[in-house]
Amino acid sequence: MRISKKLCTFAQNFDANNQNKHMKNELNALIMEAMKNHDSVRTESLRAIKSAFLNWSTSKENAGKELTEADEIQIIKKMVKQRQESVEQYVAAGRQELADAENAQIAVLETFLPKAASEEDIVRAFHAAKEANGWEAEKKNMGLFVKAIKTALPNADGKMVAQVVQSQLA
Repeated sequence: MRISKKLCTFAQNFDANNQNKHMKNELNALIMEAMKNHDSVRTESLRAIKSAFLNWSTSKENAGKELTEADEIQIIKKMVKQRQESVEQYVAAGRQELADAENAQIAVLETFLPKAASEEDIVRAFHAAKEANGWEAEKKNMGLFVKAIKTALPNADGKMVAQVVQSQLA
């Protein structure tokens, strides 16, 4: 009995010290709300987010670090990307019901991400970088443009940035 009490105390202290309490409480409240509404997709998605945050905070490379908002966004983006890859595999295998379930989770996860930059925003950032730095619209400067746009618009999708820059350079 003593050992289990010590383990419980350790686990509670570890959890309290290594996670942002506000974020944890908010996530728990959202999970409870989804459970009360019998929304299994939302509940499952929120639990996956909570699990990913806990895994991040307990990993060796992040020991002692505080989970920042940027880290949270990065983790959720990674989760969305994993589910998109799963959808592709399910569709290729002819399992549309599983693909639909993954798409439902993607929709829930995307509600926690900041609005992605639009194509027009990327084009404006391209022209701003071109004027500010005096770069020529040549293929050899593509890396410079992509880097400048990703710095100006950190929430822009990398593939979209590359496509827009390539179209502007052509």
